[in-house]
Amino acid sequence: MPIRPVLSAAVIMGCLTAFHTTAWSHPLDGTAWTGDGSKTTYADIEARAIAADFVLVGEIHTNSVHHTIQADIIRTMAEAGREPAVVFEMVPKSLQPVLDAAMAAPAPDLDALGAELRWTKRGWPDWAIYRPIVEGALELDLPLVAGDLDRSVIRDIGKQSLTIESDVTYPEETRAGLAEELMAAHCDLLPEEAIAPMIDVQLARDLSMATAMLDAGRSDGAVLIAGAGHVRSDWGVPFILQTKAPNTDTVSIGLFEVTEDAQRFADYEDIEGEGLPFDFIRFTERSETRDHCADLEEQLDKN
Repeated sequence: MPIRPVLSAAVIMGCLTAFHTTAWSHPLDGTAWTGDGSKTTYADIEARAIAADFVLVGEIHTNSVHHTIQADIIRTMAEAGREPAVVFEMVPKSLQPVLDAAMAAPAPDLDALGAELRWTKRGWPDWAIYRPIVEGALELDLPLVAGDLDRSVIRDIGKQSLTIESDVTYPEETRAGLAEELMAAHCDLLPEEAIAPMIDVQLARDLSMATAMLDAGRSDGAVLIAGAGHVRSDWGVPFILQTKAPNTDTVSIGLFEVTEDAQRFADYEDIEGEGLPFDFIRFTERSETRDHCADLEEQLDKN
């Protein structure tokens, strides 16, 4: 079964606030695995997070359980004496001053912070399900860092009117795999010519997040809070970190939602026996969202 965590901004914009409705017991729910399909424990994942320079925790945006896990990992690292920067895919760099003001305030108003970040207005799921991450980081006096490009920059890259110069490029095989994944994530509804600009956007955004981690994590590393597609080791931020800083220790953790018709780890692999492109996987219950394929098809019909 193909991995499906790579969602476009358009799909993200259509997501509703999630609530959990798994009515059936699933053998993978709550289990932890290595990327090659070996059973492990959550304690093992935490131990690797404590030891790593860079920790990337990939979520399904609408799943509040995923955000609780992310907050727990950050707190566990802090309790072990770490002081990592916390980098957010959800915050563009132009809003870094808003994060700076919150860090400087003796008692920041977190509801006001969500409003000042224009969180829901910019299309992210309910601020309340991300709040535990931000609240915990502020309590622990950890740096909060904007990781993403601004929407106008992303739009210009997508229109191919702007090119981001970089010494990081995808190998052809990687580019082909990403093209297939992006097409599948958009329900095979896009014309083929739309995929190349989307690959450029993906690389530019991952470069932005990787650079933010490297810059902000000079003192004691960094944790990335991002969609699961951005923390894949084959083409995501870990790929860029290992290219730009090969001597650092990077660990990627993919948070996966279980599906009723996929009962084994191998059911979530692209090709059975080849594993998943993360160092660790943790399975959780599903969150209920709107059918993003139906939403995307409706949006394309209007255009």
